[in-house]
Amino acid sequence: MSEIAVEEDDDGWLVVNTQPHKEMYALENLERQGFTVYCPKIVKRVRHARRAHDARRPLFPSYLFVSIATTQGRWRPVQSTFGVRSIVFQGEQPGLIPSTFVDSLRSREVDGVVVKPPQRFHVGQSVSVQGGPLDGMAGDILELREKDRVLVLLSLMSQAVKLHVEADNLRPCDD
Repeated sequence: MSEIAVEEDDDGWLVVNTQPHKEMYALENLERQGFTVYCPKIVKRVRHARRAHDARRPLFPSYLFVSIATTQGRWRPVQSTFGVRSIVFQGEQPGLIPSTFVDSLRSREVDGVVVKPPQRFHVGQSVSVQGGPLDGMAGDILELREKDRVLVLLSLMSQAVKLHVEADNLRPCDD
């Protein structure tokens, strides 16, 4: 089974799993064969040998997207490309994601990097906890962390307490 049933108006994208840290190698080899390939990137803080710098990294490590329009229904050449580990399947057919997903990522790119949506909170902002045993407690944001975690300084029993809270459990205080 080497062909994908594709209608002319279908413009989805194949999800391709690459070998570890070989996204750019696979991308170059796929483009050389005439495929339209997309590898969204983000800027990530990298620490090495006591130094830190910003580096462009894939948003989805070890994954690329290949336009189904450029495959003409043939996916075997994609799968046998250097740097490609496999195509992600859904059952017996290659898994496709809608082009609207790729378009939304591309629309958020600035200088070739996908930018995060604006954050609801900022350092120093006064917030109150929503739900849980600390419901209604007010504090100030000390630090914004990854995965929507926020470090908040609360005044609890006459002492300052640092607490990690999910952003969904916070609401801005009305000043």
